[in-house]
Amino acid sequence: MINQPGTRDLLTEARQVLLDSVAAELTGERKYQALMAANAMGMAIRELEQREQGEPAQTDRTVRAFLAERSLGDTAGESEAALAQAIRERRLDGADPALRSVLRTLTEARLRINNPGFLKR
Repeated sequence: MINQPGTRDLLTEARQVLLDSVAAELTGERKYQALMAANAMGMAIRELEQREQGEPAQTDRTVRAFLAERSLGDTAGESEAALAQAIRERRLDGADPALRSVLRTLTEARLRINNPGFLKR
């Protein structure tokens, strides 16, 4: 079989070229747009890495377990949507430490993709 670069490798290389060659020669609005594109590519790379490590599945299991413990179920198959619906309908107590833990888990998972530097502060 021919050794083919993976999606993450392709995105990483393209992002580096964009940052090192293209964005370096731009100014103003065009530079901002190139940096935004590079940022989006970085987010996609981190999301792929999380998938490879099975993190979204683990986070989903955490939410599903929380919902099951409270007999809220997950009929739609979308655990986060079911959790959001239960919160909107005030079927959950905002002071519940377990709810806060689940919400923190979800937030940290998003931050590891969108803004990993924030978690380091």
